Amino acid sequence: MEFKDEAFGFGWNLVLRLRNESHKAMRAICSDNGGDFRNSRFENFCRDLDLEHQFSSLCTTLQNGVVECKNCTLVEMAWTMLDEHRTLRHFWAKAVNTACYIANRIFLRAFLGKTTYELRVKHLRAFGCRCFVNKKAGHLDKFESRCLDGIFLGYASSSRAFCMWILEAKQVVETCEVSFD
Repeated sequence: MEFKDEAFGFGWNLVLRLRNESHKAMRAICSDNGGDFRNSRFENFCRDLDLEHQFSSLCTTLQNGVVECKNCTLVEMAWTMLDEHRTLRHFWAKAVNTACYIANRIFLRAFLGKTTYELRVKHLRAFGCRCFVNKKAGHLDKFESRCLDGIFLGYASSSRAFCMWILEAKQVVETCEVSFD
């Protein structure tokens, strides 16, 4: 999610996915008092699904302690990643997504020695590091460069690809065809 106005769509998809995967009736949903969820659109959604919409008290982080702690951890990780390679600040959403990707792959319970995913670290790279995206061979001149300079921005959410900022084109691409410096 890069913009706050996308919150409804994410919340809607999450609720429907949880209902389908758990095969149990969901009775309530709890959110903060932000305008993202306190609106007629979300209220109608909750009413249609027969969900009680509960809100935490204003300025009371204790009611959302686990979420606030996780959010703080992700923001600190993202800030560190952006700062390490002096990556542009407008990539903050990519940095937070990468922080979440990494956090989901570290130990869930240290004493159990397990993670939420089967541990695979070979593909992990430093956020903001220099990379080279391979160009497609069919459209190249004989002496044209075979790669584009880029900056690593994290991992694609829907495939096993990397997200890159192509410096020359000033655009984000998702690809597996990449080499790292």
